[in-house]
Amino acid sequence: MSQLADTANQRATALASGFAAREKVRTEARPTEGKMALYKSEQGFNEIMDWYEGLVEKIDVPFTSQFANTRFGRTHMLVCGPEDAEPLILVQAAAGSAPLWRNQLTEFSKHFRVYALDTVGQPGLSDPNPPSYLNDDYVHWLTDVIDDLKIDKAHFIGVSAGGWQVMQMAIHKPERINKVIMLSPMGISHARLPIKIWLTKVLRKGKDVDSLEKDLTAKSVTSKSPGGSFGTFDRQLARAMALCTRHFRLDRSMGVYGEKTNKIDFFKALKVLRKFFLSEPKSLLRSMQSEALVIFGEHEVLYNPYKVAKRAEKLMPNTRAEVLSGAGHAVIYDQVERSNKMIVDFLK
Repeated sequence: MSQLADTANQRATALASGFAAREKVRTEARPTEGKMALYKSEQGFNEIMDWYEGLVEKIDVPFTSQFANTRFGRTHMLVCGPEDAEPLILVQAAAGSAPLWRNQLTEFSKHFRVYALDTVGQPGLSDPNPPSYLNDDYVHWLTDVIDDLKIDKAHFIGVSAGGWQVMQMAIHKPERINKVIMLSPMGISHARLPIKIWLTKVLRKGKDVDSLEKDLTAKSVTSKSPGGSFGTFDRQLARAMALCTRHFRLDRSMGVYGEKTNKIDFFKALKVLRKFFLSEPKSLLRSMQSEALVIFGEHEVLYNPYKVAKRAEKLMPNTRAEVLSGAGHAVIYDQVERSNKMIVDFLK
């Protein structure tokens, strides 16, 4: 009975903390002129923030909402876990945000002091000043974050573009890294541009957010790998993707919109696309000495996960690569328990 009471008390504490964070969201996320630059309309901004707040309420572990000061402005984060535990920094994909880690926070916070970041210049509560993918901006940003938090070294985990960001951190600031985990990262191998998906599922203007969310299933983005369909995306991830596709200014968040010309700088856009879909130089990958784990899903749509796993282990000296069955590019959403256990086991 006492164990049940403790669980109930913990749940009540988590909910109270979540509601307090929601009130902070309402205050911090007001549509200032700067924040609105990243959204197509105030209505779109409000829809994304409503989704954000709703997902914050689903977090079932006590957490706090706090900010770190960086050269790109304030970085918001959700923080949980024992204050004296090893620090763990979580970095989301492009157009992702901190609450998308909700299925990881409960498990990770048992072992680590967890800092789930809203990336600057992306949806969420951080300032609307996106770093550039074409230089070391993301390394500077992450360094500024842990400097402001008074953290000497931390574990880092990143998803997709966030995986590239933490890989850059491990390459350029290895003294600030304990271990690094990259989930379906870009930058290790050339990737396929999913043109068919974008043309048939994402860019069709006739589709509203609800219709687009329904289309964004694992089946719709599965590769031709043996095994076929493996279920559907986490619905909150699908909702986030649909909302950002319709309401978020990816051109500005990627730094490819010319503010003076009021149009996309296609030369810069091409260079950013190269960062997303081409491999980093082999010499750069070989220079990464940090202990690392790379996790792919067997149905990865952007590249052959088995070939890229072998490439990662061959080029990066202290790297282990794993391919999880029954998962795609969104491997931590498709296989929550298995990926969480693999991550905790590696970091411990």
